[in-house]
Amino acid sequence: MKCPEHGVDYETVRTMYEQFGVILKDVKALRCPVDGEELFTLEQAEAIRQRITTLSPRLKLVRKITRAGGKPSIYLPPEIVKEAELKIGQEVAVYLADKKKIVIEAAE
Repeated sequence: MKCPEHGVDYETVRTMYEQFGVILKDVKALRCPVDGEELFTLEQAEAIRQRITTLSPRLKLVRKITRAGGKPSIYLPPEIVKEAELKIGQEVAVYLADKKKIVIEAAE
């Protein structure tokens, strides 16, 4: 498939994709080697939709903020820990993505 703007063949790449607060890693896409614009074929878009549909029900859980040791804490369900491939005692990075979104990810 060729980029209509530059007339060069798109490269097949792996990228990250975010939708509705769900971040998918290792997603197939096409990228223009000239300007880096990425796009998805219909098949790639369908694969993304299926992955999000599969993950969304398990990832969107409501939890209350409680106290542990006098500090605010949130209980992480075992399903989330397992799906994220985290382990007890493992370090994680916690940061604000925006005013209403807290991100927890494995520390590198």
